[in-house]
Amino acid sequence: MENLSILLAGDLVRIRLTQKGKRIQMMLVLLIIFLLIPFSIHSLSDASKTVEQEIYDFARGSYDLLLRPPDSRTDVEEDLGLVEENYLGIGDGGITVEEWQNVLERDDVEVAAPVAALGLYTANGITYSLPEREDATIRYQVEYTTTDGLHTYEIGDTLTAYTIPDEEESHGYTEIVERSLAGFFNGSYPSFDFPPTYHQVVAIDVDEEEKLTGEDFALLNSGGSGITAEGFQEVSILSLEDAKLPLKAHIQLDTLEITQSELQAMKEEYGGNFISVMYNDEQLYQQLMQDMRDKESLTSNEYELDFSEIVSPFYANLLYADENYQFKLDEIGSGNGRFMAISHYSQETFYDVHPVDYQITDEGLAIDQQGVDESSGIPIYRNIEEKSNYVREDWEIVEGEGIQFYHAGNFDVDTNNEALAASPLGIYGIHETYLADERDTQIQPTAVPGSFITTPARGLVSMEWVEQLKGEEPIDAIRVRVAGIDGYDQAAADKIKDMAQEFEEQGFTVDIVAGASHQWLTIDVEGIGDVVQPWTTLGAADTILQSWDVVSLTLTLLFTLVSMIYLIFSFAHLIKSRQSEEALLQSFGWLKQDIRKLRLKEWSEMVGLPFVVAFLVLVTMSIVLEVPSLVISLGILCLTIIVLMAIVTVFVTKSQDKPQRQGVRKGGITWQNAWYYRRMVIFSMLQVWIMTVVSLFLTLMLEQEHSRTTETTLGVYVHGEMEWFYVVLLVILYTLTVFTLVETLVTLWRQRSHEMTLFHHIGWNQKQLYTFYLREVALWNGFSILIGVMISVIAYQQLIGQVGDQLWPVVLISLFLFLGIMVVSSVVLTSILRRFTKYWYKKKVA
Repeated sequence: MENLSILLAGDLVRIRLTQKGKRIQMMLVLLIIFLLIPFSIHSLSDASKTVEQEIYDFARGSYDLLLRPPDSRTDVEEDLGLVEENYLGIGDGGITVEEWQNVLERDDVEVAAPVAALGLYTANGITYSLPEREDATIRYQVEYTTTDGLHTYEIGDTLTAYTIPDEEESHGYTEIVERSLAGFFNGSYPSFDFPPTYHQVVAIDVDEEEKLTGEDFALLNSGGSGITAEGFQEVSILSLEDAKLPLKAHIQLDTLEITQSELQAMKEEYGGNFISVMYNDEQLYQQLMQDMRDKESLTSNEYELDFSEIVSPFYANLLYADENYQFKLDEIGSGNGRFMAISHYSQETFYDVHPVDYQITDEGLAIDQQGVDESSGIPIYRNIEEKSNYVREDWEIVEGEGIQFYHAGNFDVDTNNEALAASPLGIYGIHETYLADERDTQIQPTAVPGSFITTPARGLVSMEWVEQLKGEEPIDAIRVRVAGIDGYDQAAADKIKDMAQEFEEQGFTVDIVAGASHQWLTIDVEGIGDVVQPWTTLGAADTILQSWDVVSLTLTLLFTLVSMIYLIFSFAHLIKSRQSEEALLQSFGWLKQDIRKLRLKEWSEMVGLPFVVAFLVLVTMSIVLEVPSLVISLGILCLTIIVLMAIVTVFVTKSQDKPQRQGVRKGGITWQNAWYYRRMVIFSMLQVWIMTVVSLFLTLMLEQEHSRTTETTLGVYVHGEMEWFYVVLLVILYTLTVFTLVETLVTLWRQRSHEMTLFHHIGWNQKQLYTFYLREVALWNGFSILIGVMISVIAYQQLIGQVGDQLWPVVLISLFLFLGIMVVSSVVLTSILRRFTKYWYKKKVA
């Protein structure tokens, strides 16, 4: 017989009941499994350690706890667990300086950096000058615009002034100006002031902020310039270096023809002194300005000066335009003879800013306009309240103490745009807001208060001024870094949580920010549309760890299940295929115990040889990689396979002793055949079902976990680092599943080869044979896929959530699986038919 070979060597009988090709195939598969499963388990363990290490290295932000007054959380925080960037730039206080110092003095606190939002302030009002024009009478017209990045708005009134060469004046000019320019505009230095722009000012502690950020803020302790008005105190302020003013000046210069005689006639008509007319006779002054506006220009030139390119929020430089009308800066007191006027009263008033009223909708977050600035038409998106630091009558302060900013320098905190961990509710975030449909269109606050964007602190002052500027409970938050922690792991998380509970018992609102990470939200802003804005997700590290645990466990279980299913099928097939040979040996007089010894010997060789090879390979890898777990995993796997072989042997042997049930006599021939061979295809159906689950549930779950973890920058980084592992393990899973499917089909159709030969001899053509056998495959293949789809969808909905918009991918993946299996089946059937029929031979001869 084909499967029975007896070799005599002396008294030793050497018998092999399993075909050589089958033995080699089985040993090769066992070798692959012996190598892949320990390596996969090691890779999974190594990947888990990598994820945990990435979290440990990157999940901790610049501080761990945020302490705020009671009831400080907004609705968005409560409902979504999200906070907008730079949220600490806004606040009404609630924590005293004494409470902050108590936190600072704790031994388990490394840093306790307070933040007190002071509101929106403007810089000291100064003027800028244009080049002198000696050649003709000049009409100056200046308009200002600001922008939010999408729309441009005119702010303030058009400023108009005239310079007329006049030999009778000591400086060579007669000026006719609007009332707002009186006092500093003259022909030698055509000077204009520009509209105030408002910026967020925050008070910090110099020493604690340096510990938190690594930046030096010592300039805030400088004593000021010493040059200020009587009754005023100088408050040193640092200006954010890269923040510029969203402001442009549009300048039109017209030359007019006014002779000296015409000028004399004008002086006589208006009383000889234009300045006196401006202050003493409003009607005559308006007539004068109208007469000047009516004069036709001889030439006209237009220029645009962009303040955003050169001026910082709390500027203190002498500003002028050169001969080409390009802005230049000069130090005050440089001795270059330039002119600048400065106001001491710019910090008399400021704006207290309230949080944006976010609307939580089914689509996400939305922001409604709260009003419109009457003078400019700029939308207002939050409530703002104008307040005063002091009260004056004319030039005299009658209530409060006068303050004036002294620009001590600039600051620039290094906040990497791609930082993996975030410090939520911070004051230094520099991520840009942009249109959802146009990534390059960035949205920014205008020069007018009321934008929905909370900017980073553009001005910093020392905490020593905070009680004078804000009252007895001025501090909005304390950012706490816990002592004795180097990274973010479970022990660190437990320590942080214990400290958070202590602070909550003291009455603080406490947020654990360690492990948080940036997230981008799309927000519907009235009048603008959908914008993408930086926010912060709390607990991102925990989310990533939980997600990885789910994915890794699922991958391991499915990979092991696919491997074990293949082994069970292969062992069962081996036992069935050798039963006739064992029966023949028994008829020759062999005892059952001798047959079992033969089986054990043969299988020991079949398992032992791959084990030895895998053992040598894994021992070498263990030595090189210093990972002894590889060999341990191999030993456990080998023992599991041996036990599995024993169980399968018992099960198959007992099942063979049971009487076989007849096939059904109802239904078509395809259904009858599928039912008759159900015991042979049951493993095939199980493999198809597993592949369906792998393809659907695992793919959907990985996509869901990918979406969940990559909402944050930390999740994007960690997922990107581990993406290779997902791909490798999925490829192994799919490959092994397809391999077992092919083995199943080959086994099935080889056992029906006599049937194929018979059909061929009675005249069936190629198409009939393909149709007959592939219909059976289509039946149990479709049934298995349908069951797999149902189980996958139900499991996904029960464990994760609604399939929802992923229904179409489910349908497409299922169809792809069905067609893929049919293609594989056609290839296998082609191979079988080539061997057992003469179609291709005849075709070739013909």
